[in-house]
Amino acid sequence: MSTTTRVSASERNKAANLTSFISILANALLAILQIIFGLITQSYSLIADATHTVSDLLSDFVVLVANRFAKEKADACHPYGHFRFETIAVLIIAVLLIIVGMQIITTSVGRLQNPAEMEVNAGLAFFIALIAILTKELLYRYMAKVAKRVDSTIIMANALHARSDAISSLVVAIGLAAHFLGLSYADLVASLIVGAMIAFMGVKMAWNSLMDLADRSVDKVTLDKITNAIRDTPGLVDFHDLKTRKTGDFVLVEMHLDLPAKMTIAEGHDIADEVERRIKAAVPLVTYVLTHFDPIPEKIE
Repeated sequence: MSTTTRVSASERNKAANLTSFISILANALLAILQIIFGLITQSYSLIADATHTVSDLLSDFVVLVANRFAKEKADACHPYGHFRFETIAVLIIAVLLIIVGMQIITTSVGRLQNPAEMEVNAGLAFFIALIAILTKELLYRYMAKVAKRVDSTIIMANALHARSDAISSLVVAIGLAAHFLGLSYADLVASLIVGAMIAFMGVKMAWNSLMDLADRSVDKVTLDKITNAIRDTPGLVDFHDLKTRKTGDFVLVEMHLDLPAKMTIAEGHDIADEVERRIKAAVPLVTYVLTHFDPIPEKIE
């Protein structure tokens, strides 16, 4: 038996705003800490990680702005609602990650080719990196839990951004530990790896966002739930031309219903309503169901 419950749009908006505000506070404090001690310790990997944290701040503000537009009701210009503002926000976050990642890679490669004599205080920088790992991992776990509870793509995107931060901070910590043990290039190599990780995460998120904007269908598990809900509807002969597409976190569904030719319009309407009810019960993120009746002649024995 499914335990999926419908989450209201207002609850999803409140969750997005709350997680964004908490993330902004955590990332702002962490970025200040990383920049200050990155300069003090002369660790470029720590400064690169701080840049990643700053990009988190920007993505948090993007989420807040997108959430403001996404909750607007449907209007004449946007009859299906404004939910795709969330997808656009995820795409913007992805582009920010790609830009930040490529900038860090470029700078790291340049420094490796023209190394300057720098005394990195690896011990102190390592301690700051550990604080960053703990903060970002806790932030990821919190946002991922909320994203799953309200079934929000944009909150999960921000959570994964925090997780990528935690991983990048781990790389920084390993690089600083290696530098402390005598590998002089380890700090710059760590910053190069961090940049590549950030860029890769951005490319992956951008691709998924573009596919959603290109009217990608729902995943197979969700499609199977919709199909089973339709097939189990009493009075329905069959159905065909089932189409789904995502709009932000939500789903639009279209299909043709095969109904007995002698059935009245009122009876067909009742069956269509039951199909819609069953679909939304099986997949709460479905907000719109469009049906078309196709009359099926009775078989002559």
